[in-house]
Amino acid sequence: MTINNTSDLNVKDLTFIKDIKSIAIIGTNEKRNFGFLRAHIKHFEGKVYAVNPIYSEIPGLKDIEVYPSLLDIPENTIDYAYILVPAKIVLSVMDDCVEKGVKLVSIFTSDFSDSGTKEGIEREQELLRRAKNKVRILGPNGMGLFYPKLGISWTTIFPKTHGNISFIGQSGGLCFLTILGAAGLGLKISKAFSYGNGADLDFVDILHFLINDDETDIILGYVEGIKEGRGQDLKKVLDLNVNEKPIIILKGGQTKAGSIATKTHTASISGENQIWKSLFDQYNIIQADSLEQLLSLALLIERYGYFKLDNAAVLSASGGYGVILTDIVEKAGINVPSFSPEIQKKLDSHFYLVGTSSKNPLDLAAIAFNSQNVITIMNVALSDENIDGLILDLPSYYFNADIGFKYDPNMEENLVKTTTLGYKHNKPVIPIVLRLNCPIDKERIFTKILDNNVPVFSDPLEVMPLLPKISKYSKNRKSKN
Repeated sequence: MTINNTSDLNVKDLTFIKDIKSIAIIGTNEKRNFGFLRAHIKHFEGKVYAVNPIYSEIPGLKDIEVYPSLLDIPENTIDYAYILVPAKIVLSVMDDCVEKGVKLVSIFTSDFSDSGTKEGIEREQELLRRAKNKVRILGPNGMGLFYPKLGISWTTIFPKTHGNISFIGQSGGLCFLTILGAAGLGLKISKAFSYGNGADLDFVDILHFLINDDETDIILGYVEGIKEGRGQDLKKVLDLNVNEKPIIILKGGQTKAGSIATKTHTASISGENQIWKSLFDQYNIIQADSLEQLLSLALLIERYGYFKLDNAAVLSASGGYGVILTDIVEKAGINVPSFSPEIQKKLDSHFYLVGTSSKNPLDLAAIAFNSQNVITIMNVALSDENIDGLILDLPSYYFNADIGFKYDPNMEENLVKTTTLGYKHNKPVIPIVLRLNCPIDKERIFTKILDNNVPVFSDPLEVMPLLPKISKYSKNRKSKN
C-alpha cells in the first residue's frame, strides 16, 4: 500500500441509505429457508419484494408479493436490492438494477475476484461496467448492510435496537460475530457494513460516510487491506477525523500466512505492517489484536469516554490475588502507587481485621462481607487525586450463599453497586469476576454488572493490555486539541 497526498478526495456518496424505503430480495430460495427475505420482513418498515421466477408464493409468507424479475415489480424504483443468484446471473441482474433505478445492491454471491481466477476477476470488472456508476455495490462476497434503525438486516437473530457504534468489515462472518458480540455486551449498533471484495464501495468510502454520520460516535473496523492506489484517499479521509470520533481497527493479514489468506478471502492487498502501524500512529487510531479486544475497547470507551489510567488502585478479596493483579497491572505499564497520606489515614480506619491491608493494593479478605464498608473504602480510594481508576477483584465464590461465612444479606446488591462508583468519581472502575470458580454465581454477577452499564471482565489479561491503548489515545487526542 502506497500513501501519498493528493489534492482530490475520491469517495462515493452513501448518504442516501438513510432514506431506503423499498427492498427487493433477488434470488430468495428454499435452500436458505428464505432467510434473507424473512429477516427483512421481520424488521423493515418499508416495502419488501421477493424476486424469483420459480416461485409464485413463498411458503409461510403468502402475503409477500413474488415477481419473476426485478423489472416486473410495479413500483417505479427500488432503493435497495439484495442479490443471491449464482455469479453468472449477477451481471444480467445488475442490468435490471440500473434500469429500475436501484440505488444500492448487496451482492452475497462469491466467485468474483475472491476466486483468484481470471474469469472471476473479469466478471467483477464487468459488473462495475454494467453498474455504470449509477448503482452502488456492497460486495460481491459480502453480507451487505445492517441498519437496525430502518430494520435492514440479513438475519432474524440480529437485534432491532440501535445505538451509536458502527462497524466496517470485509468479512461477513466477522460482521456476524461483531453484531452479536456487541449485543451480548449491551452495545448497540448504528450500522454495520460487510463489503466483501469491495469492488465498488470499500473501506475508504464507508469510513468517510461514518465520519460524517451523525448517528455514529464510535467507528470499528476489520480490514484486510485496501485496493492499490486507495491509500491516498484513506489519508485524506482520516484528515477529516482529527480528534473527532474514535476509530478502532482490527487488521487482518499481519503475518505471512495471514497475508496469503487475505488474497483468497477477499482478494485484498494487505500491505506492509509498518505502513499500517505508521498510519495508525499518525491518525491516533486504536489497534485491536482480536475481535474480543475490538469489542472490549468499544465497551470501555462507550461507557467511560476518553480516560487516562496511569496510576491505579487495586482492590482484591485475596492478598495473594492482589499481588498477582498488581504484577499484571504494572506489566501493562500502569503504576500501582501509594495513596496520599490523607487518603491513607482515612482508609486505615476502615480496615479492622487482622490479615487485611489498607495499602495499595488493598486487601479486603473477610471485610468484603461488610459490604457497606466496601462501598466506603472504594469511595475513599477513588477520591485520591493521584489515582486515575481502580481495578476490582470480585471472586465469584464470594457470592455463593453456601460458602460458610456469615453472609451479608445486602452483599450482592452492594458489591454490584460498587462497580458503578467510577461514574460518581469520573474514573474507570474495572471489575474482574473470575470464571474459574462458581460459574453459576459468576454468570449472575457478570450479567448484573453489565446491566448497570459497567464493563466487566473474566480475566485481567483480557483488559489490562487495552487500558494503555485508551490512555494513549486519550492523551494524543487531548494534546492535539
